[in-house]
Amino acid sequence: MSIIQAILLGVIYWISQNKVWYGFSNMRMPICLAPIIGLIFGDMETALVTGATLQMIYIGSIASGGNHPADEGIAACIAIPMAIQAGISPEVAVSIAVPVGLLGTFIDNIRKTINTGFVHLADKYADEGNAKGVRRAAFLYPLLVSFPLRFLPVFFASIYGPAAVQTFMDAVPGWVTHGLTIAGGILPALGFALTMITIGKTKYIPFFIIGFFIVAYSGLSIIGVSIFGLCIAYLYMTSNKAANKSQAEGGNL
Repeated sequence: MSIIQAILLGVIYWISQNKVWYGFSNMRMPICLAPIIGLIFGDMETALVTGATLQMIYIGSIASGGNHPADEGIAACIAIPMAIQAGISPEVAVSIAVPVGLLGTFIDNIRKTINTGFVHLADKYADEGNAKGVRRAAFLYPLLVSFPLRFLPVFFASIYGPAAVQTFMDAVPGWVTHGLTIAGGILPALGFALTMITIGKTKYIPFFIIGFFIVAYSGLSIIGVSIFGLCIAYLYMTSNKAANKSQAEGGNL
């Protein structure tokens, strides 16, 4: 693999994980990364077949509390190019992707731990009334810090192969991996707590109860329940918007 291709893979992985826009959250999926990797290596068919196979592993992966059990993006950025270059089957690529995906979770826990410092920095800027400082602490600094964390593992793994990933994992002290594992276990609880802050608001409790009973007694699939949820959310937003507009017009009279 050339240096340029390894650099491109590292940058693509970094972009796919940053979620700079809401739609980017799906870019980390193997099936979304596969066409890009196929273009870089000039083998779209192998990239798509391998990406689709990897997608099957992570299709049911749910980020409980915002904490992913495995990083499908790094798995795709390393396993798909190897499948193309080494001519290995998608099934063998899966055996490469699984440990690499766990490495991505390890990296993500480091990133989140570092980012807690930026939260306090944002609080400091907020107390000072520094809106630009808050934006930098909330967006720019975490984005810059994530670059070496995202770029370097994919770059070196692309150059030296999956053996380099395993060597790195073996070299990390046990207390570090244990500490990050505990942190990773706490983060879902924190995510659920933050979600409950929103759900627990009095005006939203009826929606929670409606959703619970639809899931419990309707027998609908998740897709069916999601469609109901989207329709209810749309009706709520449009009625709210109309009420606010009417209130604003009344105030102007």
